[in-house]
Amino acid sequence: MCFSQFIRFLTMLVPICAVTASARTVTQDQFLEQLKASHPVFEKEKLTAQIEGADRSSFLGAQDWRVQSSMFFSREEPAIAVAGPERTDALVLSGGVQRLFWSTGGTLSASFTSAYASLDADPFLGLPDSYFQNQVTVAYVHPLLQNSKGKLDRLAYDLKQFDIDVSEIIALENEEEFLARAASRFLDWVWLVAQHEIITERLGLSEEELSRTREKREANLIDEVDVIRAEDAVRIARQNLLLIESERNALQSELAVLLQDSSYLNATPQYDLFQMSALPGLEQALAQLTGKSRLLTTLNIRVEQLKAVRSGYAEQGRASLSLIAQLDLQSAETSLGNSLALDKPGARIGLQLGFPVGNRTAKARVTQTDLQTMQLEKQLEELNLDLSSAVANLLTRAGQLEGVLQLNREQIESARKKTQEELKLYDQGRGELTFVIQSRDSEQAARLTYAGNALTYQKLLLEYRALMDQLHQ
Repeated sequence: MCFSQFIRFLTMLVPICAVTASARTVTQDQFLEQLKASHPVFEKEKLTAQIEGADRSSFLGAQDWRVQSSMFFSREEPAIAVAGPERTDALVLSGGVQRLFWSTGGTLSASFTSAYASLDADPFLGLPDSYFQNQVTVAYVHPLLQNSKGKLDRLAYDLKQFDIDVSEIIALENEEEFLARAASRFLDWVWLVAQHEIITERLGLSEEELSRTREKREANLIDEVDVIRAEDAVRIARQNLLLIESERNALQSELAVLLQDSSYLNATPQYDLFQMSALPGLEQALAQLTGKSRLLTTLNIRVEQLKAVRSGYAEQGRASLSLIAQLDLQSAETSLGNSLALDKPGARIGLQLGFPVGNRTAKARVTQTDLQTMQLEKQLEELNLDLSSAVANLLTRAGQLEGVLQLNREQIESARKKTQEELKLYDQGRGELTFVIQSRDSEQAARLTYAGNALTYQKLLLEYRALMDQLHQ
């Protein structure tokens, strides 16, 4: 093995050893899974739906038992005391509970009232000086028309479920956008590593050429200018290599902080930048988009929510007809003990009717909701068209880029053959070193163009997967 071949062997060995000595290799799937497990954005997005859920649960308080009590003192002196007391002093204590039932829309209440009255009256009227009165009342009001089965009572609670569903979908969409950006940065990492390999190989060839040029100069086979040209080629390659290493190291530092994992400083991405994927047909992709798009699903949920709101406004426009039933037990005695007997029962049952004349408010709200629904449906159509056109754009660009990549491969092979021929001419003394260097630069440029177009292709696929909600489930 001659010295120049040995140098070339060493330069080709360097990247292999670097990969072997690196702490780890990382696939894109491993990178994204680690990101899901470590980055706070995912926990933050989950909290949105939980916050909406807690807000929805707050509406359940409408069904809680409500306890109320009161105490008041009164003094009454009639303007004309004909057959009654001239003055009445009374102390009234009352308390009760009430509950609303969403399943029926009815309201159940129970109360207890205790009163003491002192009378200032003419003895000839036969009225007692004082008496105690106690009463227990149980009442139930049941809606028959408006708010039957508690439709209006639970409307806000039911509507909140739509907000929860939407927040869950938006959280997934935000997470997917975050993962798409991170995956794009991973591809940038792969691209920088590919550039580093290409430029490293170019540096090795330049150093090999410099060695051969110096040997020829020592043998007085070439001019000194060829040595200078070869040295310039090495310096340019080293400069390019340092620039790429700087970008690669900066990106690895960024990913290490993003993942809170310092091992990424020495890691190597494992990803085939030049792999081709089987692209679906446009009709198949659009069918999948219509059936699975989160953004479209979000608008569909909002449409259903508006329909539920409209139902509530229509319910408010109905007449109010309620069945009222009440039972009483009471007693009034001059002694406290006897007044607790509650031996005087009472009962009543009846209907209560009410309705707004003209009902303009409810009608206006229904009309407004109908218009909002129409607007949202048009927005849904608009979004569907926007997403469909974006899918068509991505698939077309990716498909045509496959043809460009094939031409890039042919260009690389052509540049490689040209380099071989220029090298033969130079070794035979019939060519110039300048043409050899230019040819190798062209070969490197072709390989870098190929890698750059491959990166564009992979990012198009990534964008397509994110648009189709395939990146994060």
